[in-house]
Amino acid sequence: MTASIQNGKTAFADYSSAIPYANRQFTRVGNASVLTLNVNEETKDLLDYQDGSGGLAASYRRVQSVTGQIDLRDISAANLALALWGTTAALGVTAITGETHKIYPGAFIPTNRLINTTIAPVVKKGATTVATTDYVVSKAGILIASTITTGGVTSGDSITIDYTPAAGNDVQALINTAPLKSLHFEGVNQVDGKYVNLRIWQIKLGAPKNISMIGDDFATLSLEFSVIKDTTIVSGSQYFDMEQES
Repeated sequence: MTASIQNGKTAFADYSSAIPYANRQFTRVGNASVLTLNVNEETKDLLDYQDGSGGLAASYRRVQSVTGQIDLRDISAANLALALWGTTAALGVTAITGETHKIYPGAFIPTNRLINTTIAPVVKKGATTVATTDYVVSKAGILIASTITTGGVTSGDSITIDYTPAAGNDVQALINTAPLKSLHFEGVNQVDGKYVNLRIWQIKLGAPKNISMIGDDFATLSLEFSVIKDTTIVSGSQYFDMEQES
């Protein structure tokens, strides 16, 4: 008996028919709690109408599709861009000066970048510096006091904010079509310590059904995908292969 409980490491690469599978640039996605494959069948059964006991006279079965699911538990910028059909880029930390906003009592002003709060921002209306008692700084902006005490500053005035942005990454979501990827899984059977090597030649990733922003548990990016027949494979399966250590 070969019982199996698998853990392992999953990686994706951009699919290219011009580049052999092993030469594609695979990037591991970190911790993933689920990786499943589903073979979906189309079936048709013809009942036996000639005999009182019934039964089947004929049966038709055909593979309709191969699908899968992966649950990513590392919510990195790269994984968010992968899941959201987007792009990611590192953001600089050059000081930002003269970012324009409107000031209203009790309002929150979101800045264009996250703020490095170890360096105090400066808020001005023209040449007038707004008193620091008139706002509270957070990573994402400033919260204006319910009463503005700085002379010459009133509700609806234009202000500028000078601040130093925090280091980070930008994710632009849903700017590409569903990506074509290759998938690799290096698994280990927790029962006997034997390894498995799964290679899926071509998949199309779906977008996540939900993205948890507030919750009581660790977040999950759950992605479904379709396994696409790779006609460039001339020997063996055109869907995937699996090697098991003996």
